Amino acid sequence: MYGYDASMLAGTAEKNRFLSSLAPSTRALFEARMSVHGGGIGDVLQQANAPIEAVWFPLSGLVSTLRPLEGDSLVEVDAAGAEGFLGTELVLGSLRTPDTWIVQSPGRFARLEPQLFLDSLERDAAFHGAARRYASATQAIRGQWVACNARHTIEQRLAKWLLTTRDRVGDDVQITQDIVAMLLGVRRASVVTVLGRFVESGLVGHGYARVRVLDGPRLTAVSCSCYAKAAELLRTGLAA
Repeated sequence: MYGYDASMLAGTAEKNRFLSSLAPSTRALFEARMSVHGGGIGDVLQQANAPIEAVWFPLSGLVSTLRPLEGDSLVEVDAAGAEGFLGTELVLGSLRTPDTWIVQSPGRFARLEPQLFLDSLERDAAFHGAARRYASATQAIRGQWVACNARHTIEQRLAKWLLTTRDRVGDDVQITQDIVAMLLGVRRASVVTVLGRFVESGLVGHGYARVRVLDGPRLTAVSCSCYAKAAELLRTGLAA
């Protein structure tokens, strides 16, 4: 992480949709106890199979939730941007996570001690309800991703991934082909081939460690229906 940035504390909730949806008193309580940190691609916010050290609220950028597989391999099962938070396990009654949380797109991330989060779940019914809705949506999206990975082509999955990332960080996505391959659980050569087709078709532009979405509607047509389904699940999870 880049380190603590006190100047970003004021108005933190205005940069995160989940926090912005909370009652003013809850937002104020969290903001008063948060610290804000900058993070670059590959920074680890939480190690797998360990107690949750903090609840993270992205203010910008994107964090991937990676599930360890055999050996050192990891596969993305979820991602969180400025719409939500990382630490849904606490909402579901677990103090640990089986996953690694790693910065996928650089940005700033607000850190909250897990005990304050847990205390608020117990004492604040409105916050508890909002957190449970978001956690439920996250679980449903993970299930959608599992089905997608089992049935859909690499072209469909890469298009879906680019679109969901674009929706959170904008048209310019800072990412390397190696990381995309890891997130999708495929070979780098497959990503290079499919991304090359997207470039030739004018769907995306590609530079060093960067992909720019050029034609969202056509890329959506290439993607599977999981993109729209996940977006709807997330809207439902953030609804009051």
